[in-house]
Amino acid sequence: MDRKYTIGNLTAGLMIATAALLDGVQFLLNLTVFLLPLSIFLTFCSTIIFFLWFALAGVRYDRGAGRKLLIMLAMTVTELAPVINVIPAISAGVIGMIVQTRLEDARAAMGGKITPRTAQAMLRKQRMDQMRQKRAGAAREERLGREEARLTAANDNAPEAANDNQGEASRTAA
Repeated sequence: MDRKYTIGNLTAGLMIATAALLDGVQFLLNLTVFLLPLSIFLTFCSTIIFFLWFALAGVRYDRGAGRKLLIMLAMTVTELAPVINVIPAISAGVIGMIVQTRLEDARAAMGGKITPRTAQAMLRKQRMDQMRQKRAGAAREERLGREEARLTAANDNAPEAANDNQGEASRTAA
């Protein structure tokens, strides 16, 4: 089953790695009070970078805009506070946005709202489909094996019957 995500796995991994790198740099900038303005500048830059990156990746801000903008706002505000910005809020915000986008993709593929019950039902259906495919493949292999064994047995008997016919023909001729 091919899944189509707005943000692919590679892009999501690069976004998370970039966010972790920015959080690490910001942690180092917070070790001294003198570099605090640079830390605030990094927060603004990271907010703009990720907002644009998500937009370029195809994240739509019209569906579920409240949640997405709340995630971005919480990430930015957390990173602007002088002592609290040691928390890796950029990484948490990026992961939250990716999860929110994946949920929206799943809802769109499902055609409606996904609740825990429908998610479990989807998972159960996928497992049952996989088991059906596995059983169908095993039955097909067994059927092909029986057919091959039957044809092999028929072919093994055919040369002997031809030899027997040749032997009878030689006996009647003599």
